[in-house]
This record gives sequence, C-alpha cells and structure tokens, in this order.
Amino acid sequence: MNKRLLYLGVISGILLFSSCYNNKKDISLPTATSITSVSFRSDVVPIIISGACGCHNNGTTTAVQFSHKDTVFYGTILARSGVFNTMANGGDHPGEGGIYFTPAQSALIKTWVAQGAKDNYTPPAITGPVGYTVNILPLYQSVCRGSACHGGLGPTLNYSIMVSQKTVLSQMMTSAGSNGHPGGALSLDGTTTSTFLAWIAQNFPQ
Repeated sequence: MNKRLLYLGVISGILLFSSCYNNKKDISLPTATSITSVSFRSDVVPIIISGACGCHNNGTTTAVQFSHKDTVFYGTILARSGVFNTMANGGDHPGEGGIYFTPAQSALIKTWVAQGAKDNYTPPAITGPVGYTVNILPLYQSVCRGSACHGGLGPTLNYSIMVSQKTVLSQMMTSAGSNGHPGGALSLDGTTTSTFLAWIAQNFPQ
C-alpha cells in the first residue's frame, strides 16, 4: 500500500512540475563566451524556448508566449531583447519566480545584444493587402503587449493611436526598432517591420 501511494505521489509530482515545464529541451552552451558572431535563430532562440522559460512555451498560461508545440514566435522573442539583456546582466525576471540564465547563456545573450540584437532572417516581400484587424492587431498582441510593454507598464495602443503616430511608426519600422520608439530602442524582426511598412504604404486600411 505504501509503495502504491509513493508511486502515485511521484507521478502527481511529475505532472504538476511538467505543467509549467512542457517545452523544448534544455541546452548547454559551454562555449558561449568564445562565440564572436551570434545568430538570433540558431543561438538565442533555443535558450528562450528551453526549460527555464517553460511557462512561456506551454500554450496554457497567461504569460507572453514564445513558442507552442512546433511554432516559434520569433517577433515576440526579438521584441524583448532588452528584458533578456537585463536578466543576463543580473536583473530580475519581470514576472513571478526566480528565473535566471546560466552563465554561458548570459554571455551569449549579452554578446547578441552588443552586436545589435538583430534577426538573421529576411522574410519574403509583402505583395498583397495588409489590414489592421487581420495583420497588424495580431502582431501588436504578440510582439508589443506584455507586463513590461504596451498594455502593461506602457500605454495601450489601438487603430486610431497608431494612425496618429505615422512618423513614429515609420521611424521604428525602417530602423528595425533601433530609432523612434518613445520607450527606448527595440529589436524588431523583418516580418513585423515589413508588415507595418506595407500597412503604412497602403494608407492604414482597417
């Protein structure tokens, strides 16, 4: 009887633990300090979808999602390069819990940020219509919203506000986020910037 209870206890513990840990496998980067050219998609993304960021990758919590199953939200990760850099330099995790990068992961992320926190992927050109509801709002919800971003510490944006900030949006998107953002420099992926620029060029269709 005791063995049976012990077995059930172990299984329950595993299930409870995995509820916030259902994600990609952990990685080890012992040579991070020797890397001179860091790739966002090959080097940084595997860290952010690893075990330490489990609550962001299981698709079931209110945390900002970085991946779910086989889908990686590159723009969402890239837009938070400043948060990762703060954590890599010893700062706290913005949400609950003591979440920290390993020394090797911290070194790699700091190197990536020092190199401009860029994405090494060029998306295909956008040739079709781009609308606020279909294209822009989903990007805003995933890339721009968060506890430390818009809708949290930052102001909530909507269609009217974005249209009124055409100059700001244009500067942000043409510079991949390094210029124009009132809250400081960002690092935006090519899909986000090309979509916004196409929307602006098409005169902000709804």
